[in-house]
Amino acid sequence: MAKIVLINGSMNPNSLGKKLLNMASRTLQKKGHDTEIICVCDTNFPLYSPAVPLTEEMNIVSEKIKAADAFIISSPEYHGGYSGALKNLLDYQDGSGFKNKTIALMSTSGGMRSGINTLNSMRLIFRSLHAHVIPQQISVCEKELSENNELSEEAQSQFKSVLLGLLQEVSYRFQHRS
Repeated sequence: MAKIVLINGSMNPNSLGKKLLNMASRTLQKKGHDTEIICVCDTNFPLYSPAVPLTEEMNIVSEKIKAADAFIISSPEYHGGYSGALKNLLDYQDGSGFKNKTIALMSTSGGMRSGINTLNSMRLIFRSLHAHVIPQQISVCEKELSENNELSEEAQSQFKSVLLGLLQEVSYRFQHRS
């Protein structure tokens, strides 16, 4: 089965993105996949500078990324784009950890039907890292989550579509390894 790393780009420890990734992780684990969540709010990376020496924590995160077969990346939408904290984490990677790997994208926002700019921006970043970003994606706002942390019917349908798309692509890539 696949090793799937889920990256939460929010600095809020109780973020909606983290809730989505926890739901995805549980679903993927039930299907036999190994998952791990990396939250940028737990990494304490300094603002990116090529002059900053890599810490042990930075190296551990990089190794987790390199060991992954696939990813789910979630970011809140801030002023029409993904979080600076996510970009900072990505800037510390050499890019090889994402090359030719499958990525599913999720965004969270304050309003209904927002988040598309965040998804588009992340898609461009991961394409420039030579990753395979699946076409299925989801953007969710707090209004689409009930008090008991269940997604609305429409959001649940999109969420399932994203996970299915990720798993189909991962399965295809495993079958066609050289």
